Amino acid sequence: MSSLWTFPFLLIFFMSLGFSNGYWVNYGWEIFEHVTDARTAALGNATTAYQFGGNSSSLMNPIFSTQGSQEITLAHQSRFAGLLNNDLASFQIQRSGKPIQINLLYEGIGQIPDTRNMLLDWGNDGQFGTNDPGEGNGILDEGERLDADQIRFFSQHQIGIHAAFNHSFRQMPLGIGIKVLSYILDDHYALGVGVDFGLMKKIKETNIGIVIRNLPASGLIWNNGTVEGTTPSISVGVHQPLELKKIPVKLHSMFNLDISTSNRNLDSQLGFASFSVDGSFGIEGIYKDKLFVRVGRNSVNNSTGGLGMKWDGFGVDYAFLAPNLGSGFGNHHLISLNVTLDWVKSKLNEK
Repeated sequence: MSSLWTFPFLLIFFMSLGFSNGYWVNYGWEIFEHVTDARTAALGNATTAYQFGGNSSSLMNPIFSTQGSQEITLAHQSRFAGLLNNDLASFQIQRSGKPIQINLLYEGIGQIPDTRNMLLDWGNDGQFGTNDPGEGNGILDEGERLDADQIRFFSQHQIGIHAAFNHSFRQMPLGIGIKVLSYILDDHYALGVGVDFGLMKKIKETNIGIVIRNLPASGLIWNNGTVEGTTPSISVGVHQPLELKKIPVKLHSMFNLDISTSNRNLDSQLGFASFSVDGSFGIEGIYKDKLFVRVGRNSVNNSTGGLGMKWDGFGVDYAFLAPNLGSGFGNHHLISLNVTLDWVKSKLNEK
């Protein structure tokens, strides 16, 4: 992931955007934001300034790639009776003595119905090709019906790679996240690349994190030559730690402000023109560095919560996300496992 080849590759990609038919879209790269581990999800994804360890934290802010870790994170999420599945695998590699955190992401949606050919649009006389009133108007008129045998199903698959590393810019640490996305929708496919930048500043005990995503812009090039571009967004986070003296409990409070230039959230908390501003927060309580209790609220107004347990070399996290509708539709659960290579090797040697 050296800059010797990374930046020329990005330059060639972005130059190709100017020679294609392009559109600005509101959605396209959300897989890198909502496919995450259970700890982040339970805290409302408000961890832009909270470095809690683990390689998956670099998804929220690439500056967190400075921390060396042998930990491997595996997460799985299933929603809507298994129609939507998300998977995440995070690990770290070393290149020229510097850590690079790798996140592999997958999202699949199966059994999407295609009803375009179901309508028997034959008009008033019930026969095709007579050009009578109502034929071919795309409306279910009296005497017409839907043919269930004509329905077909297709699927959507997204595979993302996110590599985060640190680079010094004018003696200032800068986190860089390079992301590559492969998108397959039925018999259409696209490939894209994007860049995120992350900063961190500590003022006394307060941490402030800033992430600029999709800068200068991220784009997907489809097989028909169409380019879908996504405009930049900014996340600003604040993290305040607190350690209680009389009891072995640590508290971490955090708040995020997400600013989008495409107004992509349908239920944005604050929007004007093409901008939207959404807030999120999370609170984590840690008992003896073993037990974790988390609550929060994410930027799309989902209430979040979860628990975590950690042992030597092994940990498990659970998150629950509830929609802000009161109906219970869309409730889902997320579980992630964290293991270290040394722990795995020790267990294998015991056998």
